[in-house]
Amino acid sequence: MELDKTLEEYGKRLYEELRFDKYNLDSEYEEQPRRYMDWALLYGKALLERRKAEDEMDTVRGQVDLEVREFPGNFSLTPDSKGKVMETAIKSAVNVAAKVVEVREKFYRIYELCKLFEHATVAFVQRKELLKGEGDLWINKYYSAVTVKEKAQTEKSKGEIDDDLRNHRRRSL
Repeated sequence: MELDKTLEEYGKRLYEELRFDKYNLDSEYEEQPRRYMDWALLYGKALLERRKAEDEMDTVRGQVDLEVREFPGNFSLTPDSKGKVMETAIKSAVNVAAKVVEVREKFYRIYELCKLFEHATVAFVQRKELLKGEGDLWINKYYSAVTVKEKAQTEKSKGEIDDDLRNHRRRSL
């Protein structure tokens, strides 16, 4: 299970997998733990990759920092009369170095995926609760009973029929 898709692709997949068919609850109940586990495994893998990216970022920053201090001219920095370069200039040079920017972008991508997968696991817990609620509605025959709206519509129709009959009787008299 690789983290090779974009954030948008994972987001679309998540959106689809969170949906369920309330008329097919038995298979939805069966699939729920597997789907949760798939996303939890992605979350675990992303956490590991995030930690690796943090370590790589620290390593690269340290290497670039050392290069800047040893060869400030290569980074367009000029030492003062004592041969020193200001610390803020060194930090700035490190932050804009191509190697550092590259690993930082990698870290941010992994960080975004971690957040998505974290929220996915929470969403699947909510999905589980929704499935339980739907099951309770079926058990209590919610979907087989006439709803309040349908009952009100029926009552309205009966009232209209009664009114039409009264009006027709009045006209015929």
